[in-house]
Amino acid sequence: MQIDYPLPQPHGEIRRLLPDLFYVPGTQRLGPALTVNRNMAVLRFDDELVLVNPVRLRPVQEEKLEDLGHIRHAVRLGYYHGCDDLYYRDRYNLTFWRQLDSDLYPAPAADAPLREGGECPAPGGRFFEFTHSTHPEAALWVPISGGLLLTCDALQYWQSWSGCTWLGRNLMRLAGFRRGMQVAPTWRMRMTPRGCDPGRWLGEDFERLLELPFVHLLGGHGNFCPDTAHEKVERAVHKSFPDLH
Repeated sequence: MQIDYPLPQPHGEIRRLLPDLFYVPGTQRLGPALTVNRNMAVLRFDDELVLVNPVRLRPVQEEKLEDLGHIRHAVRLGYYHGCDDLYYRDRYNLTFWRQLDSDLYPAPAADAPLREGGECPAPGGRFFEFTHSTHPEAALWVPISGGLLLTCDALQYWQSWSGCTWLGRNLMRLAGFRRGMQVAPTWRMRMTPRGCDPGRWLGEDFERLLELPFVHLLGGHGNFCPDTAHEKVERAVHKSFPDLH
């Protein structure tokens, strides 16, 4: 059966951020003239690769990705991501990880369940799950280069609006996005049950997240935050949830 996978959307080249962390700055078209940026993280362990928040690449960049190592795993961290997961699962016959109820994109099914405290494709790493959110969301902590946290929509660090169209930039600003580290305002509203206070509801999850020892962060959107990520996340969390101690 022929499957019409989504075609690659505009993206940049593979870039190295840390000795064993690479990323691709991609895009996501949400509507006419409405595009925002979208990141894929690539972790390398010896000669094996783990793709986090997968983004389909053009053939030339796909070949360069293959040159980095064998593509063994792909991880979906966010409920609203997943349009390119099936392509990678079918092309590389890799092990696909997601929370079992992260089914906005129902295919592919999870080959391995993403569970906090469960198995992890990153050696020595661990998954973190937001337990209070109305839809599934997770993060991946990896003990490389002093501690790396990979997120999807929940935490985003913006230094520029590169990859966003004029309409995309301005809609994000209207939605409350600013430069710097932030608990994504639209995500926080969507993940808070109706009638509950978005300034309190997810606070306990972020308190647990801050217990992880990380210094670098890369989200599914925005830019890479090296070296000072934990202190920036702490400030952003307390700004979004002022009742936290």
